[in-house]
Amino acid sequence: MSFKVTKLILGFITVCLLAGWHESGHASAPDATGADAEALIKSGHWKRARAILEPQVRAYPQDARSCYVLAQVKAAFEDFDGALTLAQHAVDLDGKNSGYHLQLGIVYGHMAERASMLSAGPLAIKFRKEVEIALQLDPKNLDALDAMMQFKYQAPVLMGGDRSEARVLADKIAQLNPSAGYLARAELAEVDNDQSQLETDYVKAAQANPRNYEALTNVAKFYSQPPRAKLAEAAMYAEAAEQVDASRIDAHWILARVCALEERWGELEHVLAKAEKDVPDDLRPFYEAAQASLDSGKELPRAEAYAKKYLSQDPEGGEPDAAEAHRLLGLLLAREGRNAEGRAEIQLALRIKPNFKAAKDDLKNWNN
Repeated sequence: MSFKVTKLILGFITVCLLAGWHESGHASAPDATGADAEALIKSGHWKRARAILEPQVRAYPQDARSCYVLAQVKAAFEDFDGALTLAQHAVDLDGKNSGYHLQLGIVYGHMAERASMLSAGPLAIKFRKEVEIALQLDPKNLDALDAMMQFKYQAPVLMGGDRSEARVLADKIAQLNPSAGYLARAELAEVDNDQSQLETDYVKAAQANPRNYEALTNVAKFYSQPPRAKLAEAAMYAEAAEQVDASRIDAHWILARVCALEERWGELEHVLAKAEKDVPDDLRPFYEAAQASLDSGKELPRAEAYAKKYLSQDPEGGEPDAAEAHRLLGLLLAREGRNAEGRAEIQLALRIKPNFKAAKDDLKNWNN
């Protein structure tokens, strides 16, 4: 979502608030819509949720839940200014909701990751404050416990970091939800780059709840990537996840990646067709198939077509954006010996995202 449209929506909210526009007779509508949008978000359908929520926020600017959920959507599309305004508005409307404070904290966390060293510290403190409030309001909020665990594990001691406290929080998550607990411990192992422990925790998370889509796809992703790639296991867990919910994209793109890496091109076409049928507004399987072909150096013209297919519609929230896709296409073209076309794609990626470090490095390496 563009910043201009975000400002337009928020400006409309301000006008409505000043006019006192609030139709209490329609109070049930925002609740129903918010629930629908949250269900879509849980399944990774950010674009569908956005289409519901933007008119909803315009019509009901004082509905805290809609503002809160739309803040999540904006953050998924990296519109953190828009997300911050909406998340703060939700907290202002209902300061007793744990989830609203957590979302505000998460936005601050995203902004801290991208800020200068001088700005990152104050943003991180705001993140911690909001997560603490979220936990005070609901000590069993699993997402808030996980956020605080990650903060404690990675923050310096002077800012409140404490790895032993982080592990205690991971244990608390496990007590509330064993599968989620193993996923939390996996996050700590990933910070430490402990690949053996990461594998163990992912597998145990899937074993603790064989219907947990996130657990199944996390272990499948792990096995589909070096340095511990086990492609048969990756396919097995991805297929199990697809059986749980074929309307979500992760299992599809993992299977596409595995087929491309194993050079099973006919089966890959079947996987891609099924993915597009099941989730027509998310083409990530084509991106992953193209990336896998680039990694292996096989079937590059096919991979080029896949990258162009991915660019044929707007990317889903939280997934490779247009800049990343143009970079991938540029690298494929260069590998095919079409250097001028490849360079043009990398330059386009930088025009879309001027601070795209990987694309800058590509051009620097080309010049050298």
